[in-house]
Amino acid sequence: MNMLFGKESQYNALITPIANTSEPLDIYFGLTLAQIINVYEKEQIVKVNVWLQLRWHDYQMKWNPDRYGHLESIRVPPEKVWTPDLMLFNNADGNYEVSYRPNVVISSEGKILWIPIAIFKLTCTINVEYFPFDEQKCELRFGSTGLSASQVRFGWYATANSMELSDYVSSGTWTLLDAPAKILIIQSTEPPFESRTEMVFFMIIRRRPLFYTINLIVPTLMISLLSITLFCLPNDAAEKVTLCTSILVALVFFMLLISRILPSTSLSVPLISKYLMFTFMMNLLTVCLSVASLYLSHHRILILTPVPNWMRIVFLNTLPTYLFLHRPYEYPEIRQRRSTTINSPVFIRKLKINQMKLPIEMHYLIEQFLARSNDIKYLSKKIESDTEEMQIYNDWKFISLVLDRIQLFIFLIVTFIGTIALLQIPKLFESHRDII
Repeated sequence: MNMLFGKESQYNALITPIANTSEPLDIYFGLTLAQIINVYEKEQIVKVNVWLQLRWHDYQMKWNPDRYGHLESIRVPPEKVWTPDLMLFNNADGNYEVSYRPNVVISSEGKILWIPIAIFKLTCTINVEYFPFDEQKCELRFGSTGLSASQVRFGWYATANSMELSDYVSSGTWTLLDAPAKILIIQSTEPPFESRTEMVFFMIIRRRPLFYTINLIVPTLMISLLSITLFCLPNDAAEKVTLCTSILVALVFFMLLISRILPSTSLSVPLISKYLMFTFMMNLLTVCLSVASLYLSHHRILILTPVPNWMRIVFLNTLPTYLFLHRPYEYPEIRQRRSTTINSPVFIRKLKINQMKLPIEMHYLIEQFLARSNDIKYLSKKIESDTEEMQIYNDWKFISLVLDRIQLFIFLIVTFIGTIALLQIPKLFESHRDII
């Protein structure tokens, strides 16, 4: 120890141990991923536990083992030797240094091994388009701010172009699909135009969707199916509006729940949010048409208005055939028959002529019958008027039924397309197992 770090050694831990200034110092760097602690989607931050594996050669840290009792290696605090000033460039909490600084292992040949442990919070852009079946690609960018590529040269510690995963602990929320790595040489665009080296480690992770499927996807699909049952209610039932409003409140609740989970980004809209928005719009349309149906059924002024010809052609004659509807009631037009009625002048004149031939007792009956003929005429017109009013009422009611059936088919199509689109997610049915 006195030979290496004593006053006679003149060793300075602040000076880079480069024997030849024309050649860079080789630093072998590797990263062992121990655990993905958490992914904060709202803040777009990933918290990981990693081990940094560093090995380099210090020409001043040599000794003859035979002279020191066959001592092959020693362990010293990292403050006593030069250590690379590596830092995580995409750090999210401002803590660029490692959490735990263990001792440095120095061999008699001058090789130095240092494996510090760190818990990093790194920034990662979260793509929420296929939430909760999303796949994220995060990166850890390590490099030195004070040493250029001409001073240090990075190489792989043990596993080339990959992260070490032998001690990885599986996460209950995310599946680790791959962990590649690469070395980048970045040229500076400002004087003195020196290049620097970065080692980039990638984490390709996929969310385990079971929790969100049970607590979010399944209730959403059930609400969509519940919306279809609205059309089983009579089109003039006021309870239909109440049920629609309850479903709208439930959809708003799920939309607020998703907005609290996902980051506030405008780069992409989750498919489940699009699905909820479509369902919300269709239920809103259902409320509007239900109100219109109630308006047609309960406002006598509009009901007594005859159906326009274009509506009669479209909604009463054309569309019911394609919507598998038939009118349960038909009102054939009242044919004007050329028959003699009891209050016609001809019939009355015949009665008066024949009255002279009848007995005296029948004269009184005939007079009473003629007096009641006006009442019978009034009742006949009243029945004809009620029949026409009922026909107009049923025409409007059937139009509202046609509108209800149109909305049913549109809702079924939109629900089917939305459900199929929700399943059109890349690699949805692939295995959710870690690569280790």
